[in-house]
Amino acid sequence: MRLIWSLLCCMLLAACSTPRQAAVPMSATVLSAKPARIGVAMSTMPKVDTYFPGASCLLCKAAASVANTALTAHVQTLPSDDLLSLKEEAAALLRKKGHEVVVIAEAIDIDALPDRTDSLPNAARKDFSALGRQYKLDKLLVIQIARVGVNRTYNSYIPSGDPQGMVSGAGYLVNLDGQGYDWYRTVRQLRSASGNWDEGPSYPGLSNAYFQAIEGARDAFLKPLN
Repeated sequence: MRLIWSLLCCMLLAACSTPRQAAVPMSATVLSAKPARIGVAMSTMPKVDTYFPGASCLLCKAAASVANTALTAHVQTLPSDDLLSLKEEAAALLRKKGHEVVVIAEAIDIDALPDRTDSLPNAARKDFSALGRQYKLDKLLVIQIARVGVNRTYNSYIPSGDPQGMVSGAGYLVNLDGQGYDWYRTVRQLRSASGNWDEGPSYPGLSNAYFQAIEGARDAFLKPLN
């Protein structure tokens, strides 16, 4: 009986889990077709911070946090302005292709948007139609930053790698006529320090790796729009 309940729970979890969105390449005709009115939006920017994947239990997380107190204090002082400028740069690239572009000034809280009721493949899971109506858009380009800062992997209480500069998120172009993706790609940039990373309190090698991760993320978001 216990085995049956375990199998049922596993099946229920599998049924309820959301499948990962596959990449949707930017085809040559998406941005070269007839001019469209395209909105450019950016998600709410997370604070620059440290992340310790693998330190999964509460005590593990506490131990990792304490062991990296000085590093976290430094990382939280690092700027992320070069990511904030992505919205205007993306808009400029779209205008060069002849599109009418509306830059949405306010950051978009993606999680607060309503879920869509259908589950079509390669379509947005959130409902962007209200933004489309508000700004009279044909399409919406979204730059979504999930995490920015420094990533250090752990195996329970023990670090399993050196810290790395990190930016993760996704970029996607939603066709608001049906809300299918014209383009979708996840972005995850990790950069290691050249040489010794543990040079507190300013951590120059790791700070440089952080800025390299930001630059790599910028290229990943903007290159498909060129």
